[in-house]
Amino acid sequence: MKPNTSTDIAALHLLRLLQLADSFFPTGAFAFSNGLEGLAHLDILRTEADIAAALQVQIEEGLAGVDLPAVLHAHTAASEARLEGIAELDALLSALKPVPAFRAASLKVGRRFLESAAAIVDDPLVWAHRAGGGSHYASAWGVVCARTGIDAEIAALAFGSVALHGQTAAAVRLGLIGQSAAQRIATALQPALVAAMTSAKSTGLEEMGAYQPCFDIAGLRQPDLETRLFAS
Repeated sequence: MKPNTSTDIAALHLLRLLQLADSFFPTGAFAFSNGLEGLAHLDILRTEADIAAALQVQIEEGLAGVDLPAVLHAHTAASEARLEGIAELDALLSALKPVPAFRAASLKVGRRFLESAAAIVDDPLVWAHRAGGGSHYASAWGVVCARTGIDAEIAALAFGSVALHGQTAAAVRLGLIGQSAAQRIATALQPALVAAMTSAKSTGLEEMGAYQPCFDIAGLRQPDLETRLFAS
């Protein structure tokens, strides 16, 4: 049954976005803490305020400077059916994620997301992108959202929300905070997500980049931890 009105189409786009953003959508992202576990082992994260401050850095640097611009650029390239543009963006993302654990996490989650999305999105460009080896999570997200008719800015905000809630969930699994604290942190950082998306809209490919040395150091230490819950 096909949608008959613009309202029906908008509703279907919203439902598809909610499906893609659901924590049960198979991406494997739950296996990665993106540096939180490493910082916890360094005894840097002790309180709810510490975690909120750390996640704000990830939003203002990693999301605003790299991942959200990547979502938007991938969305544009996919809307114009430019596979070569998506491939160039993925190469740039690999260069901008110098920590092996973080680069591997982005690629693994991106490829798993693309594989899962291709099964429900009947689109030749998505299938072609998947056949080419997949991509980083941010660019895969932008591609899939573009080809399903989801607005670029909404797609970027949703990606940021998924990232933020994934990090608060990781903090809960690490025993650093409880579920109520996780929700308080996520709520408090929502304005930062909006600001990050706004900044990302004017960030060109040549301007993308992030400075978050504490997370980079934690990511480099991650493989040497004697006991760990996460791969990054």
